[in-house]
Amino acid sequence: MGKIDLSGLKIGMENTLSVIVSNENSAEAVGYKGMPVLGTPHLVGIMETTCIFVHEFLPENYLTVGVANSMKHLSASPIGATIISKAQLTAIEGRKLTYYIEAHDSVDKIAEGTHTRFIVDSREFFANLEKKKHKLGLT
Repeated sequence: MGKIDLSGLKIGMENTLSVIVSNENSAEAVGYKGMPVLGTPHLVGIMETTCIFVHEFLPENYLTVGVANSMKHLSASPIGATIISKAQLTAIEGRKLTYYIEAHDSVDKIAEGTHTRFIVDSREFFANLEKKKHKLGLT
Protein backbone atom coordinates (compact mmCIF):
# COMPACT_ATOMS: atom_id res chain seq x y z
CA MET A 1 0.00 0.00 0.00
CA GLY A 2 1.21 3.45 -0.84
CA LYS A 3 1.07 6.55 1.27
CA ILE A 4 -2.42 7.85 2.01
CA ASP A 5 -3.59 11.30 3.05
CA LEU A 6 -4.35 11.26 6.78
CA SER A 7 -4.43 15.05 7.15
CA GLY A 8 -8.05 14.86 8.33
CA LEU A 9 -6.97 12.98 11.47
CA LYS A 10 -5.75 14.96 14.47
CA ILE A 11 -4.49 13.88 17.88
CA GLY A 12 -7.13 14.84 20.43
CA MET A 13 -10.16 14.20 18.19
CA GLU A 14 -13.05 12.90 20.31
CA ASN A 15 -16.35 11.13 19.94
CA THR A 16 -19.12 10.26 22.38
CA LEU A 17 -21.66 7.45 22.12
CA SER A 18 -24.70 6.90 24.34
CA VAL A 19 -26.25 3.45 24.89
CA ILE A 20 -28.99 2.26 27.25
CA VAL A 21 -28.34 -1.02 29.07
CA SER A 22 -30.98 -3.55 28.01
CA ASN A 23 -31.64 -7.27 28.17
CA GLU A 24 -29.93 -7.58 24.77
CA ASN A 25 -26.59 -6.16 25.97
CA SER A 26 -26.68 -7.61 29.47
CA ALA A 27 -24.37 -10.20 30.99
CA GLU A 28 -27.37 -12.54 30.95
CA ALA A 29 -27.48 -12.24 27.14
CA VAL A 30 -24.03 -13.86 26.95
CA GLY A 31 -24.91 -16.67 29.35
CA TYR A 32 -24.20 -15.23 32.80
CA LYS A 33 -27.58 -16.01 34.37
CA GLY A 34 -28.80 -13.85 37.23
CA MET A 35 -26.69 -10.83 36.19
CA PRO A 36 -29.02 -8.09 34.89
CA VAL A 37 -26.13 -5.68 34.24
CA LEU A 38 -24.20 -4.46 31.19
CA GLY A 39 -22.10 -7.39 29.97
CA THR A 40 -18.38 -6.87 29.55
CA PRO A 41 -18.36 -8.18 25.95
CA HIS A 42 -21.01 -5.60 25.06
CA LEU A 43 -19.14 -2.85 26.91
CA VAL A 44 -16.01 -3.61 24.88
CA GLY A 45 -18.12 -3.40 21.72
CA ILE A 46 -19.63 -0.07 22.76
CA MET A 47 -16.19 1.35 23.51
CA GLU A 48 -14.79 0.08 20.19
CA THR A 49 -17.75 1.47 18.25
CA THR A 50 -17.10 4.88 19.80
CA CYS A 51 -13.75 4.91 17.94
CA ILE A 52 -14.98 4.43 14.37
CA PHE A 53 -15.93 8.10 14.05
CA VAL A 54 -12.62 8.65 12.24
CA HIS A 55 -13.98 6.93 9.11
CA GLU A 56 -15.51 10.21 7.96
CA PHE A 57 -12.01 11.77 7.99
CA LEU A 58 -10.32 9.04 5.93
CA PRO A 59 -9.82 9.06 2.16
CA GLU A 60 -12.36 7.23 0.01
CA ASN A 61 -12.03 3.43 0.09
CA TYR A 62 -10.34 3.34 3.52
CA LEU A 63 -11.69 2.16 6.84
CA THR A 64 -10.32 1.05 10.20
CA VAL A 65 -10.29 -2.36 11.82
CA GLY A 66 -9.84 -3.08 15.51
CA VAL A 67 -6.70 -5.00 16.42
CA ALA A 68 -6.24 -4.61 20.20
CA ASN A 69 -8.19 -3.75 23.35
CA SER A 70 -7.05 -3.22 26.91
CA MET A 71 -9.98 -2.36 29.14
CA LYS A 72 -10.84 -2.39 32.84
CA HIS A 73 -14.51 -2.91 33.72
CA LEU A 74 -14.71 -0.93 36.97
CA SER A 75 -18.37 -0.87 37.99
CA ALA A 76 -21.64 -2.65 37.16
CA SER A 77 -24.47 -0.78 35.42
CA PRO A 78 -28.03 -2.13 35.72
CA ILE A 79 -30.55 -2.57 32.94
CA GLY A 80 -32.06 0.83 32.20
CA ALA A 81 -28.88 2.81 32.91
CA THR A 82 -27.55 5.14 30.21
CA ILE A 83 -23.91 4.56 29.33
CA ILE A 84 -21.81 7.36 27.84
CA SER A 85 -18.65 6.18 26.09
CA LYS A 86 -16.05 8.80 25.15
CA ALA A 87 -13.08 8.05 22.90
CA GLN A 88 -10.11 10.29 22.24
CA LEU A 89 -7.56 9.68 19.49
CA THR A 90 -4.23 9.76 21.34
CA ALA A 91 -1.69 8.58 18.74
CA ILE A 92 -1.29 8.30 14.99
CA GLU A 93 1.65 6.14 13.91
CA GLY A 94 1.44 5.58 10.17
CA ARG A 95 -1.76 3.57 9.74
CA LYS A 96 -1.97 2.66 13.45
CA LEU A 97 -4.46 4.66 15.55
CA THR A 98 -4.56 4.51 19.35
CA TYR A 99 -7.45 5.72 21.49
CA TYR A 100 -8.09 6.30 25.18
CA ILE A 101 -11.69 5.46 26.08
CA GLU A 102 -13.79 5.97 29.19
CA ALA A 103 -17.36 4.89 29.85
CA HIS A 104 -19.62 6.30 32.56
CA ASP A 105 -23.13 5.80 33.81
CA SER A 106 -24.79 8.64 35.75
CA VAL A 107 -23.10 7.50 38.99
CA ASP A 108 -19.63 6.10 38.21
CA LYS A 109 -16.86 5.71 35.71
CA ILE A 110 -17.61 2.13 34.71
CA ALA A 111 -14.69 1.43 32.38
CA GLU A 112 -11.47 2.80 30.96
CA GLY A 113 -8.90 1.55 28.54
CA THR A 114 -7.11 1.79 25.24
CA HIS A 115 -8.04 0.57 21.79
CA THR A 116 -5.90 0.19 18.69
CA ARG A 117 -7.17 0.28 15.11
CA PHE A 118 -5.40 0.03 11.75
CA ILE A 119 -6.34 1.90 8.60
CA VAL A 120 -6.85 -0.49 5.68
CA ASP A 121 -7.91 -0.27 2.06
CA SER A 122 -11.52 -1.47 2.09
CA ARG A 123 -11.21 -2.98 -1.41
CA GLU A 124 -8.30 -5.18 -0.31
CA PHE A 125 -10.00 -6.02 2.97
CA PHE A 126 -13.20 -7.24 1.31
CA ALA A 127 -11.33 -9.04 -1.49
CA ASN A 128 -9.35 -10.96 1.15
CA LEU A 129 -12.55 -11.68 3.06
CA GLU A 130 -14.15 -13.16 -0.07
CA LYS A 131 -11.08 -15.38 -0.61
CA LYS A 132 -11.33 -16.61 2.97
CA LYS A 133 -15.06 -17.26 2.65
CA HIS A 134 -14.33 -19.34 -0.45
CA LYS A 135 -11.64 -21.35 1.39
CA LEU A 136 -14.12 -21.97 4.21
CA GLY A 137 -16.79 -23.11 1.76
CA LEU A 138 -19.06 -20.19 2.60
CA THR A 139 -19.56 -18.83 -0.93
